[in-house]
Amino acid sequence: MMKTYIALIDGKWYAFAGDTNKNEVYSIGSDSPKTGGTWFARWTNSGIRYVATPSKTRESAYRKAKRGGTYNGMV
Repeated sequence: MMKTYIALIDGKWYAFAGDTNKNEVYSIGSDSPKTGGTWFARWTNSGIRYVATPSKTRESAYRKAKRGGTYNGMV
């Protein structure tokens, strides 16, 4: 199962999966392409914004992260 995280970037909350060994972030849930698979990018604020759409609240980002894998906290 993927490790998931949330991040506050420019006042908006994002939920995403990540691999700290590869320094990559991945899309989860509805942010993933409709054809299957995931978007991925380098683990930066820009990378997170590339693979994830903002959530309305911290709580909604948290719930999305919990649904998407093993939640590992806020970064």
